[in-house]
Amino acid sequence: MNKTPLFSIVVTTHKRPQTLTRALRSLLAQTFTDFEIVLVTDEGSLETKEAAARLLREDDIFLVLPHVKGPAESRNAGVYHARGSYILYLDDDDSFRESYLADIADTVGFRSDAVNYVNYTQLKELRSPQEIQTISSTEMHLGDTEIGSLLVCNFIPNNAIILPAAMARMHRVDANLNSHEDWDYLLSLVLKHDFNHLNISGPVVHINEGESRNNDAKASGSIALDFLSIYRKWPIPDDTIKARRKDMLRQLGFDLPQELL
Repeated sequence: MNKTPLFSIVVTTHKRPQTLTRALRSLLAQTFTDFEIVLVTDEGSLETKEAAARLLREDDIFLVLPHVKGPAESRNAGVYHARGSYILYLDDDDSFRESYLADIADTVGFRSDAVNYVNYTQLKELRSPQEIQTISSTEMHLGDTEIGSLLVCNFIPNNAIILPAAMARMHRVDANLNSHEDWDYLLSLVLKHDFNHLNISGPVVHINEGESRNNDAKASGSIALDFLSIYRKWPIPDDTIKARRKDMLRQLGFDLPQELL
């Protein structure tokens, strides 16, 4: 590659060649072409390598890192090797609309000194080895949610942010967390940088309803403990935020004194 691409799209994958193929094809279909793909896998399966061989271009990057601890370290490695001016993330089961990168490049309100975030499409589907069946599609508009809400719960998927590469390298995804590493990453950003909403949509977050039904069986107490661990990692002195955190935990079935949050 003779010049620095405008965008580096860090794609992390783990043994999902069917949806990885869809994700990569959505990138190759982009009408704006000044970008590179940085594909990172934490396993070395033949199916993943075959998908990469079919779909990655000459100047794209493919990292096979079987020693890393899941998607957190995979994303960190992808950012480290990325050459673009701005970083975007894409999970292997999600996709981008074909005009997404062009819309970012054409948006007047884009800021080079902030974390830009966009609206997205939530698409529910049922997956099988033979086919993927769409159930419903909902447009998620994020501009009306005040950014301070991130201190209470997450509302921005990692696929919906665009940030300067230098900023991305200052913040690592925490590989020691058992869950909510995406939210934790956003908290590390929102406490130090401005967030700038762009009123465009492009990321498509695909939700496998079969997996969702299994996830619903988890005890609410487990979810509450996950939230509590995040709250304690990122303490906020503001009493209003503490009250909102207390209310969130109460909704999850876990009541604590506000002063502990």
